Amino acid sequence: MGEEYNHSVILREDRCIGCTGCLKVCPTEAIRVRNGKAKIIPERCIDCGECIKICPNHAKSAITDELSMIKKYKYSIAIPSLTIYGQFPSNIGISDMLEAIKKIGFDEVVEGTVGADISIHLIKEYLLKKPDIKVPVINSSCPAVIRLIQMRFPDLIPNIIDIETPIEITARIAKTEASKRMGLSLEDIGVFFITPCTARVTSIRNPLGINKSYVNGAISMKEIYGEIVRNLVTHNTPNMGTSTKESLFWPIAGGQAEALDIENYLAVDGIHDVIRVLEEIELGKLEDVEFIECSACTGGCVGGPLVIQNSFIAKNRIMKYARNIKDTKHTEEELNKFIEMYESGFIRLTEKIEPKPVMMLDKDIVKSIQKMEFVTEILKGLPGLDCGICGSPTCRAFAEDIVKGENSRAICMIKTMNGFKNRKS
Repeated sequence: MGEEYNHSVILREDRCIGCTGCLKVCPTEAIRVRNGKAKIIPERCIDCGECIKICPNHAKSAITDELSMIKKYKYSIAIPSLTIYGQFPSNIGISDMLEAIKKIGFDEVVEGTVGADISIHLIKEYLLKKPDIKVPVINSSCPAVIRLIQMRFPDLIPNIIDIETPIEITARIAKTEASKRMGLSLEDIGVFFITPCTARVTSIRNPLGINKSYVNGAISMKEIYGEIVRNLVTHNTPNMGTSTKESLFWPIAGGQAEALDIENYLAVDGIHDVIRVLEEIELGKLEDVEFIECSACTGGCVGGPLVIQNSFIAKNRIMKYARNIKDTKHTEEELNKFIEMYESGFIRLTEKIEPKPVMMLDKDIVKSIQKMEFVTEILKGLPGLDCGICGSPTCRAFAEDIVKGENSRAICMIKTMNGFKNRKS
């Protein structure tokens, strides 16, 4: 994959009023305001969706796939995110939701619990016990966090556990089994993820750690919700489907560590808190922690930018389902099968995740140092208020923009020049 990749988060300029709200919440400083309109710097964006959540005018939105896309394939499979179980009242059975999704036009619906269950038991019984594993282990299921590490914390790439995400594992198994069962080629089978997450859309189109995704499209949970409701038929006795207690924990902040039954772990959710924890790891302060679970969205995947329900309510509903299911036990034969799938590369990250140093001022280290000295000099003449009025998120970002030739006419430049004049006099 090249340096550039397509994003799922886009800006609608006709709705933007240049209020600077998005500029202040972006964790990678990927947004600037120029000529009264927000601009997204593509190479810095990790598609976390923070700007979508905060924009009062809905100027930020997500590009997802249309439901009509399933008609391109001879056989279509839907894999709904486990977060969907928290979008409906808990008296509605999981099987009822799955059946409603199928009625929309899919040939088959496969529960995401398949991949989550395999991930949980493989990590717990095998990967965490490998002698060469680097601690603290960072889970790899949040694509926004992986992009963040790639950009801002490249030294932590070796800490990322090298197993594919539950959605990718589920997709690979579902598509492979359907191909054998239906006598169709893999290309004739379309797998679609019903997503609560903008970063997941990007990771499907441009995956990290694998050559190609087995998922053919991502449909927004928010967009498809009405169709699900229209097709929903509830029964007197809610059916839990094939979901396991451990898999239901997965989309909730802290749920992965809970499912893995790890005592020495740290669960952090919310992209800005994730950054603070990753900074601590980079400084070597958390070497005594075995497992770190990072979720870009507050509350975990249930807090994604494309969900319908409040994350606290969704969490409560999913936990109700989980309490009615017994713990899952896998036989040694099943575990050996999971290990074989991993070792063969079927569910393992097979491509190296490369650093993407977009935060550097220049690719040439000497020039980068020189530019950093210029940034420091400019900062001496800036107010340090990080007000955003100049169109950059912070005074430092503004100074960097000047050095890179990306902001030469902002209001704060006047104060910069005044600062230089005062020092010369």
